[in-house]
Amino acid sequence: MKQIRVLDNKGQEYLYPVEQPVAEVSIGRSKSNDIILSSKTVSRRHAIIKIMGDRILLVNQSANGVVVNGERIDRVQEMELGQFATIDIYRFCVEEQASARPPSRTPSRSNGRSQRRVERSSRLGGGSGRTNRSRATEAMPAASRSGAAGQMTAERSQPRARDNDSPLGGHADLDSYLGDIAPDEDYKEPRINLAGEEAQVFDRQKRRALVEFKAMLHDELKERLDLHSFEITDYRTPRTVRQVSERLKQLLEIHAHEIPPPFTRDDVFKELMDEVCGLGPIEDLIKHRKVSEIMVVDRDHIYAELDGNIVLTDRFFNDEKSMMTVIERIVIPRGRRIDESNPLVDTRLADGSRVNAVIPPLALKDPCLTIRKFPEDRLGVGDLVNFESLTPEMAKFLGRAVRARKNIIISGGTGSGKTTLLNVLSSFIGQTERVVTIEDAAELQLQQDHVVSLETKPPNVEGKGEVSIRDLVKNALRMRPDRIVVGECRGGEALDMLQAMNTGHEGSMTTVHSNSPREAIARLETLVLMSGMELPTRAIRQQIANSVDVIVQQSRFSDGSRRVSYITEVIGINDDGYVELEDIYRYKQTHVDENKKVHGYHMATGYLPSFLNQFLVQGLADEEDFF
Repeated sequence: MKQIRVLDNKGQEYLYPVEQPVAEVSIGRSKSNDIILSSKTVSRRHAIIKIMGDRILLVNQSANGVVVNGERIDRVQEMELGQFATIDIYRFCVEEQASARPPSRTPSRSNGRSQRRVERSSRLGGGSGRTNRSRATEAMPAASRSGAAGQMTAERSQPRARDNDSPLGGHADLDSYLGDIAPDEDYKEPRINLAGEEAQVFDRQKRRALVEFKAMLHDELKERLDLHSFEITDYRTPRTVRQVSERLKQLLEIHAHEIPPPFTRDDVFKELMDEVCGLGPIEDLIKHRKVSEIMVVDRDHIYAELDGNIVLTDRFFNDEKSMMTVIERIVIPRGRRIDESNPLVDTRLADGSRVNAVIPPLALKDPCLTIRKFPEDRLGVGDLVNFESLTPEMAKFLGRAVRARKNIIISGGTGSGKTTLLNVLSSFIGQTERVVTIEDAAELQLQQDHVVSLETKPPNVEGKGEVSIRDLVKNALRMRPDRIVVGECRGGEALDMLQAMNTGHEGSMTTVHSNSPREAIARLETLVLMSGMELPTRAIRQQIANSVDVIVQQSRFSDGSRRVSYITEVIGINDDGYVELEDIYRYKQTHVDENKKVHGYHMATGYLPSFLNQFLVQGLADEEDFF
């Protein structure tokens, strides 16, 4: 195990154990850093030490710089074990931890809040690759500071002995050296049915015989029912379903002896009914309650998220034509079009499920289809608590933040549950407030009565008539809303949303795609620049800091579970011109068990939000509450 040694000019030494082989340790003046240096010439976030096994990188993040070997580094410097770097009056290095060395104690000059954090971090222990927080204080005379770099000595660690001189460390070949992470070229993904069990899949020749038989029956249905005269929107009408069902049963009676084995009459009837009056092989997937997402890669590969796990299903499309038929049945009733001149489209099903379709020439093999299903039963905050997505205390805090009209950004990756969480948080909005929702494809389900729902409009065949999210945000400001809820900011509308949050529409909410609260800020900066307004970076950051109160990070873990991983307050702009954040809650992953299930727990960081007094004044909390 490694440790970071920090020395000041008076010979005081502080040791910070690094409990993980891969870790990232921040150094600076701000209390949010892992190692806190209190000198005024140290930047709030001065540098980062990245430890990756035996490799050490020092990343400078300050205009004041870091000195290594007497030379100032501007960005990144690779370090060796025992090699010292200098920040103002402090010297530090990464070294192997000596078992005989007693652990250093946190200096007594730490203030109360910082001391409480250190104690809390020490009790919780390691596991996330971060070190315990402490503070190194003391001043160093200028003369001593100027000679600090020259006094550095490199304490080299001895190289580890290898089993032999081979780079494979005694392993017979590369695959055995890589172990479980070696690519398995012989792996064949199993086909899973809707019961979650491995399904029997017939060989290509038998499936081709079935496809040809169904094509023959389909042609006869077209002749007898004149299906060409049907509108594409008529395929689900009771009259169409009844006529097709009656005729198909007659045809199967006539051609029963031609059904290719091992398929039965019921198999053929079900598949043809789905193809003629439904959405083909994905019809059952859309109806199944435990399927939350459907991903069609090509005619032979239809994936689904079943009970939180992505599996390859036992379903197939007949050919590209049948795939295009299903896509058109989804797209055209919603007033959208898809063809070679417009080969991708976003839309939704009648139940609100979100749909994305891409066809050739953009899709190189077959048309691709992705459906994010809309849950039949609207989830509430109690459901998220039962799923362990967040704790009751976190739910209560977020509910208070919504009631106190805090502007909230929900950040997360694709499929992490951002929209679901946005729906849940909207349930805390007062029943008498006027809310305007704006989306690309309507997914939000606000339960209040005074809700105006707006949806974007794509351009027509001539390329005219488009109404974007940005247009709707600007228009919403004229509709006298108490709050504006945007399903997702993904372009220049972010600037209009921030301005709305900062001009009398407190309590507004939206989502962005990013992997952490810090990245959410950077993402908002990028989106504002996409508006076409040539604003200086500091002005953009100031606008974000003035507009956004809370960032809620939603994450999807390797086992398919979705959890709130951070609840973070946006404090303001620091002296270096960066947006300053403070975590209020965070999720700490501890391990993954033999069933690949992720384990961990939510924890309060001990930081009290700056708007706590607003909770007290509005009667949303009392003095005994610490969240």
